[in-house]
Amino acid sequence: MSTFKKHVAAAVMAMFALFIVAVREVRAGVLETPKSGVCRQLPVIKNLTGLKGQHICNPMVAAELTRGEVKKLAATAKYPEDHLTIARFYRAQANGLDAQAAGYESASANLRNGPVVKNFTSFTTAGRLAFAAKGLREEARADRALGASHEEMAKTVVASLD
Repeated sequence: MSTFKKHVAAAVMAMFALFIVAVREVRAGVLETPKSGVCRQLPVIKNLTGLKGQHICNPMVAAELTRGEVKKLAATAKYPEDHLTIARFYRAQANGLDAQAAGYESASANLRNGPVVKNFTSFTTAGRLAFAAKGLREEARADRALGASHEEMAKTVVASLD
């Protein structure tokens, strides 16, 4: 048996053992199963990971509200807590967008400064990535402004209640 086949067999056995351990932990109640809507941090392997496993979530975004719920809450907000919840949501959205933009910027820099591989990317790919990063930064700036305005609204509501 070749060394490659031995390594593959060992890797398969290790993965199977990890699967069995995880199943036992779930049955014993040691490991919690993810509930619906909960983000799972799974490795994404192209063409090997199912579509549900490829869902990548942003842990910075507040999971308690969706964008639609925030818009409804913004229309009916009467209390400072409501405005602060909205501000926290927009701040988290902005942080997530900034992280995405940083990823696009680093990818753009890697393409511009890295070795050129034939037919790997177009010569305009780095520019498109930089443009996407710029758009994400502008969207993050707008979300931060919305969050700041709701914080000000919370202060004015507190001042009017006193």
